[in-house]
Amino acid sequence: MNKLIALLISLLFTNLIYGQGFVKMDTINNPTALQDFFSGLDFQTIHVDFNGDGLRDFICQPRYKTELIDPHKEIWINSDFKKAKSVEKYWMDYDYFWFVNIDSDPEPEILSATGYSDGIDYCFIDQNLATGKDSILFYFDPVILNANKKYWGYPWDITDLRIKLDNGLVKIKCSLDHTITRDGEITRPDWQKQFPVICFSGQSTQPNINIGQINGFEWLSISEILDKVILTNKK
Repeated sequence: MNKLIALLISLLFTNLIYGQGFVKMDTINNPTALQDFFSGLDFQTIHVDFNGDGLRDFICQPRYKTELIDPHKEIWINSDFKKAKSVEKYWMDYDYFWFVNIDSDPEPEILSATGYSDGIDYCFIDQNLATGKDSILFYFDPVILNANKKYWGYPWDITDLRIKLDNGLVKIKCSLDHTITRDGEITRPDWQKQFPVICFSGQSTQPNINIGQINGFEWLSISEILDKVILTNKK
């Protein structure tokens, strides 16, 4: 009986986490307590738990009414209104990011999609809030799976990461056997052997785009993907 209950709980938790990887994130009115960090500058605030403690924190992004200033800094502030880090950024045509916990530490990873009309970089970023320095884990090709069809995963089309829980380990639906080639101005790091396909939920706005051949999918942990796509001298 106890084994049956444990199995049902495990299946329930797997169903809950499957397709629900992104941490909830909202844009809110600026709390008064954040004004001191910006010395009168205009900014917008994103409310999200970026450190994994179960409490929602604040990402403050400057807003400029006339000219855009580069580089500019986002200020990341904990739920107790203490500065966690500053992130230097540049204005781009596209700057999307989400949080999702795909490894064993409590801090969620950042899923980033940034770039311009001639190319967008998609990558996972590991946070180190103790040092305030982030590190890129790997770059990838995003693909939306919808009704047994495959579409290119533009950042404005994806809604969630395809993950599941397998014996306590988060696994990502992906493919390392594909013929996708990327044109345009994108980052091609010399420390990465190939771009894996990473699978998402979503609704394509450009369903006629040919993405290339994908020869099957598998569920891999973040460490398993890293072992397959990163050169030894980068690890």
